[in-house]
Amino acid sequence: MVAAPSPVPPDAPPPRERLLREAARLFAERGVDGVSTREICAAAGVNPGAIHYHFGDKDGLYAEVLRLPAQDLNRELAGFDDPALGLHEAISRFLRPFLFDDGGCSAQLFMREMQAPSPVFLKTVTEEIGPLFERFAGVLARHAGLDAPTPALFQLAMGLQAMAHDYSVTRPMLDAFHPELLAGDPHLEHTCRRLADWGCVLVAHERDAHARTP
Repeated sequence: MVAAPSPVPPDAPPPRERLLREAARLFAERGVDGVSTREICAAAGVNPGAIHYHFGDKDGLYAEVLRLPAQDLNRELAGFDDPALGLHEAISRFLRPFLFDDGGCSAQLFMREMQAPSPVFLKTVTEEIGPLFERFAGVLARHAGLDAPTPALFQLAMGLQAMAHDYSVTRPMLDAFHPELLAGDPHLEHTCRRLADWGCVLVAHERDAHARTP
């Protein structure tokens, strides 16, 4: 039995915002298939037709829940590929947002999706996050002296991001295994610079490898 809509205080956010907030929370906790639209509407304190009115259907709501943090990431990464930046600074700026996990719903959602990606998730990340990696690979290619990224540079772009993100999501495990590793780097700024150091070395390797290719 689905609960009646929750009481809505006078200063509550608009219905659309409440739907997004409650949907993100419930999807993160139980997965998309484990939550009904009626449950979401009840939690948000709106009538059962609100999802259709604002988003078309459940997939439309889910796509928007995924799109919002991706758009935030795009805003946070604005200018990382400015040609005036050196390679080390460009890599640092790109990796920094991935080093931090606020423990919120979006992080839980993305981790759940990485285990069993849904069509909505794949479409959203392809449209919203895919272009960021294209630009990052383009930065690496430019500093490797290439006109366009090679498959190896696309792999490097993905690998650097994966290392940064792994520091974030596995932080409790790292602290348990070797608490001294990050004890003096609570905000991971030193770690970010070190990852950028490694990135610069690997770009130089790709530049040299390309120069040796007939």
